[in-house]
Amino acid sequence: MKTLARLGLVLAVSSLAALPACGKEENLHDPVLLEFPHAFPEAPRPLLVQRAPAWTTGHPIAATADHLFVTDRDNRELVRLDRRTLARDGAVALGARPEVLVVADDGAIFVTLRNGEVLRVSPTLAIEARRKLGTEAFGLALSPDATTLYVTLPLERELHTLDVADLSEVATPVTLLDTPRGVAASPNGFLLVVHQFAGALKVDVDDDNLPLEVVSESHLRIGNPADHLEGFRLRGLRSARALSAAISPEDGSAFIAHITAAPGTEDDFLNSTLNVTTPDGTTTSSDGYGSSVPSASFPIPTRPVEVTVTATDDLGVPHLVESEFPVQDVLTGEPLHHLVDQPSDVSHHPSWSLLFITGYGTDNVLVLSTAEGDPMRSPLALVDVGRAPRGIAFSPDGETAYVLNEHDLSVSPIDLTPFFSLTPMADGRTVFGSGATDSMPRPAAAFPEGASMDAAGMPFMAGSDPTPESPRVRPFRLQASKAKAYGVDPLPAAVRNGARTFTFARNENLSHAGQFACGTCHFEGTEDKLVWFITDGPRQTPALAGRLAGTAPFNWAGSEDALQDNMSQTIERMGGKGLDRATLADLEQFLLYGLEAPKNPNLAPDGRLTPEQAAGKAIFEDRTVGCSSCHRPEQSFTDGMKHDVGTASKVELARFEFERAMNPEAVPPWRLNTPTLKGLFYTAPYLHDGSAATLHEVLERTAETMGKTSHLTEVQKDQLIAYLLTL
Repeated sequence: MKTLARLGLVLAVSSLAALPACGKEENLHDPVLLEFPHAFPEAPRPLLVQRAPAWTTGHPIAATADHLFVTDRDNRELVRLDRRTLARDGAVALGARPEVLVVADDGAIFVTLRNGEVLRVSPTLAIEARRKLGTEAFGLALSPDATTLYVTLPLERELHTLDVADLSEVATPVTLLDTPRGVAASPNGFLLVVHQFAGALKVDVDDDNLPLEVVSESHLRIGNPADHLEGFRLRGLRSARALSAAISPEDGSAFIAHITAAPGTEDDFLNSTLNVTTPDGTTTSSDGYGSSVPSASFPIPTRPVEVTVTATDDLGVPHLVESEFPVQDVLTGEPLHHLVDQPSDVSHHPSWSLLFITGYGTDNVLVLSTAEGDPMRSPLALVDVGRAPRGIAFSPDGETAYVLNEHDLSVSPIDLTPFFSLTPMADGRTVFGSGATDSMPRPAAAFPEGASMDAAGMPFMAGSDPTPESPRVRPFRLQASKAKAYGVDPLPAAVRNGARTFTFARNENLSHAGQFACGTCHFEGTEDKLVWFITDGPRQTPALAGRLAGTAPFNWAGSEDALQDNMSQTIERMGGKGLDRATLADLEQFLLYGLEAPKNPNLAPDGRLTPEQAAGKAIFEDRTVGCSSCHRPEQSFTDGMKHDVGTASKVELARFEFERAMNPEAVPPWRLNTPTLKGLFYTAPYLHDGSAATLHEVLERTAETMGKTSHLTEVQKDQLIAYLLTL
């Protein structure tokens, strides 16, 4: 209760069991007590109707009246559990890594595999049908009437439509945007396909559930409600990591869980280097992680990466962002949504206005109210679960949620009945508090313009009283019941420990104040396609999976010959206190042997090249072109050297001019480490600052500086690129 006393808050709900401030031994982050006004969330309400069955979008876990079904990615199995006892009562080997599943009303189970297959499995766990669709299958949904199956292929950028009986294709694949992931089928007659990097597409379907055409594109929201308050300066915000969507059973609208990031801007880079004070009276951060800084008049920080939700109506149009102060966590004093990292799944409750987001990097579940308006204005609760929660499902009666914890290979049940009897605040209005104590005076700057004081001395906003339909309640904490294992961990201890370090964000040894982890930017070892303005300059996040072994030295500057030393340098830049050698060694094992690189859709299964690719290989190896002189095939397509190929950005050139004016002997930092060419098919954009959208653009910009390609015809360039995309 010491933390609560310091905050001067009484936010516990008497019927709920609150967690200790550091409920887990490995939660190494000391609470950061922030002083800012805070709001209270809207109360949830029962849904008026229930139109969307659970199978309208896929999840890693599904519940029926008697069973739970779990996709065990580590053991390549579909596991069945008794829903009431959580005892394992069956499994079937799938032969490849499973992703998500749905269970139809007749008990048939459909599963996507990361080798590009889709399976139909009987309730007795017999594989009834399987179909190969492409390189990798990910998202999955059934039409509301359970007659049609929809599957996304991220690498081919396609949506496939299948008959549930035999998995035959019943429509021409729909071409999508960059890296489609989740798909959700609305009872309003459309599909919403979410993309890891490119927002969402609405696809209309006809009366037979067949896709007609892409009718609209929805952009992911940028920033959270508190970020949009007057006086708060936003710099360079981006959105990414959209993996799944949930359909509201009541009105068929959709909710997309993803992240919003503040990688900074060119101005941040210049100002931090020169220690320049901005017009609003602040000095920008010098680390490049979290360059979106608060103004002097409103001290609410935007973290480098925050979880958020884009809510769309039935037209696929995002709801407008409504400004609001953040909801404050009952235990740490931080904004509640700051305590969730790496959103992995989102699911709407079947009968209440509750939205659940699993935090893969923080071992918890964020619960939001969707009663009305923007759900990010109303975080209700944080539920502590097992390690690396990857999916969530609900019992048929809606009283229990089940969370799949991937690193524990376990399932955590959550009693949801406390959400159904929350007591609205007695005064019936939105109240704001600063989180300060008598020994910590409340700064006037922390109060919004036009705020008044209530009887308790807390400020509240004129005109912000909730309507009778949306009373406010107090946020709270819950802890899931004891988890039950569904399988045996097959990974070596070092690799599992490394996976844990890679994923778990609330570790101040890894990042400042436990703000993020490796997995925050490197989803499954890939990249976020963001350019971060660190002190070295604009640097895009590099992909890791399948691209580290034999490619030393590391980082864009090529400053570290050993992978562990490079990890330590990165951790220092992230503001972490540092990892011991044993932990670094385990993390290295995971990076080298635990990450699975995406399958290459441009390469035949037998590795043979097409005539076009073979012609490109010959061009690549031609000494007059010079590609292989630096990108040596025998050295993992790098030479371990640094070169100046004329790709310095304008902001780097500008900074150097300032530095040279102060120091005439300053050395231009244009020489960059030769990157490996492995995985080019999934690592666009290119160059150190992500300024080349395509390989064609790379060849044009470096025609005389990176080898020599200026003499190649367009056909030859196409052939060369066709070969590069096979690496």
